[in-house]
Amino acid sequence: MEASSLFCQPHQYHDCKPISTLPSKVNIFFRHNSVFMKGTCRLQLRATASSFPISLFLYRDSYKTRVDESKSLTLDSIRHSLIRQEDSIIFSLLERAQYAYNVDTYEDDGFFMNEFNGSLVEYMVWQTEKLHAQVGRYESPDEHAFFPEYLPRPMLPPLQYPQVLHHFADSININNKV
Repeated sequence: MEASSLFCQPHQYHDCKPISTLPSKVNIFFRHNSVFMKGTCRLQLRATASSFPISLFLYRDSYKTRVDESKSLTLDSIRHSLIRQEDSIIFSLLERAQYAYNVDTYEDDGFFMNEFNGSLVEYMVWQTEKLHAQVGRYESPDEHAFFPEYLPRPMLPPLQYPQVLHHFADSININNKV
């Protein structure tokens, strides 16, 4: 298993509680403008199936109820999230505009692999969603997959989210129209 660090602002994570027994923050020393400084960073752990058995992925305290105690579903945080997403989409479109349009990658029924039949782009999105579903991404009330009918069950125990929206909101998904 390898660990890599990501720099972040310490105040961003004051509402979060770790759901793992691994340390979520570490103190590091780094150089900025020729000055050595001490800072805090979040750990991002990556593991491959070949590095250790799948049973280690099972959360050792899986009998405990996991509850989302973050403040991510407040109007203010949703507003800031939408602004960041808008900026990311615009930036990604500008970056993508540098490359020529590759007709073959978007061709319907142009890619056949195992039980999949569609475009190469759809296949890549489908495989990415399968991986994200295994760690519970689409259990969150603000995440919706483009291919929900093909998703595997999460390997991690479910995280309980507060009921913010009306229960009818769970049935609204316009991804197939996008």
